Amino acid sequence: MAASPTTDEVLVAWTTVPSKEEAEALAAGAVAAKLAACAQVEGPIRSHYIWEGQAQAEEEYRLTFKLATTQEPALRTWVHGRHPYAVPQWLAVPATHVSPAYQAWLLGIR
Repeated sequence: MAASPTTDEVLVAWTTVPSKEEAEALAAGAVAAKLAACAQVEGPIRSHYIWEGQAQAEEEYRLTFKLATTQEPALRTWVHGRHPYAVPQWLAVPATHVSPAYQAWLLGIR
């Protein structure tokens, strides 16, 4: 596990869920709890993956979260606690080119 960040920067994080209703609930809940400044729902998308040694293909909905780096552990824990999958996708990457006004807005949401 990576060390906790010492300064706030912007992260973009993703997960996928099997239904629009689950995606909307996670997006709205994360924003209401101020764990993310923004959450977007995209889909349906078609995902192809290996699960238990077999190729699978399913319709999913992608959630994109925008948040401060210091919020990532809490958001990840919150999402995983409500996630329907046994092994939820969780990818979070730093946003390296963020407009100052957007960053100020995003970091002000807490």
